[in-house]
Amino acid sequence: MSYSQTIKDILNILDLNIIFNENCLSTRKIKGVFSRVFEGFLDETPECCPHCEEKDTHIIKWGYTASLIKVPAISEYVTYVQLKKRRFLCKDCKSTFVLDTPFVSRNNSISNNLKRLVAKKLTSKQSMSDISKQANVSTSTVYRVLKEWYQPIQKYSYSLLAVLCFDEFKSVKKVAGSMSFIIIDGDTKELIDILPDRRLPKIEKYFNGFSLSNREQVKYVVSDIYQPYIILTKRLFPNAKVVLDKFHLVQHIGRAFQKIRIRIMNQLKHKDNGIIYRRIKKYWKLLQKSYGKLDFIQQQWHSSFKTYLSEKELLERLLTYNAELTDAYNIYQQILRAFQTKDYSLFVDLINQKTLFQEYRL
Repeated sequence: MSYSQTIKDILNILDLNIIFNENCLSTRKIKGVFSRVFEGFLDETPECCPHCEEKDTHIIKWGYTASLIKVPAISEYVTYVQLKKRRFLCKDCKSTFVLDTPFVSRNNSISNNLKRLVAKKLTSKQSMSDISKQANVSTSTVYRVLKEWYQPIQKYSYSLLAVLCFDEFKSVKKVAGSMSFIIIDGDTKELIDILPDRRLPKIEKYFNGFSLSNREQVKYVVSDIYQPYIILTKRLFPNAKVVLDKFHLVQHIGRAFQKIRIRIMNQLKHKDNGIIYRRIKKYWKLLQKSYGKLDFIQQQWHSSFKTYLSEKELLERLLTYNAELTDAYNIYQQILRAFQTKDYSLFVDLINQKTLFQEYRL
């Protein structure tokens, strides 16, 4: 048996095109750790260019490109293979390329053997941090191997569709969580399923019952501003965009203006013996009301002002008390108008203003 084949047997490398010479083993300090490094070569004449598919007669050798690839440890030593891959130049399309090998995936520095070792350890009851220490890789690498290798069993006879709508509702007292979780098809408006618990681990377990390929087909997830739904979408639906539904956006803007009003109202609590404070507090519903729904004509007696005023006149008096309240009110009404007229560009311009009140930001 040749020296090169012996090294390949030790490292469990099956690629016939990888060659090791004598004196290929050295000890180096890599990332502060003394490690064993095997120097090898990958050299094979390709049949054609992978870019333009021209025959090998138009391909010339173009030096080497080296990469340091981590493999399973040997005798408790962190072990690497410094693999020099032959680089080629296609004279027709002028592109360069290197050979692929089953030993390591393209653009990876972790060998497939080490990935298999991590995948095997993932089947046992131990944490990802413990596995990362045993395999001498990062916790992120362990997680990537889990995503790449793990395919959950398909539990459901139906498939997920392109548009999903999430929401919660109060169902029955016997459910574990305070709210139940409902899933609706965004295109047909048909009910898909109801879960008794809206908490993130329960929802995540449910959707893990669908294959990754099925979850990748989901393009949009429509939900409210509940943070776990946004986290869930990013984690389980890699190709999906989060769409915040109109109802909850309007609700958020309304509550934001209410917070601003209360903050300003409390600042004016001791001004004019609290008269301004009491007036703003008393007519809070008028400030929340859409400007287009105000009564401009009919006047009513308002004891706080000791005169007859229409809703519009009353509003104007309230806004004269504070410039910040006026600015917040104007932005609030403009956002409402953007929703009412379905003016997307106006809405985007408003929420992207640098001077936008912090309370309005999502």
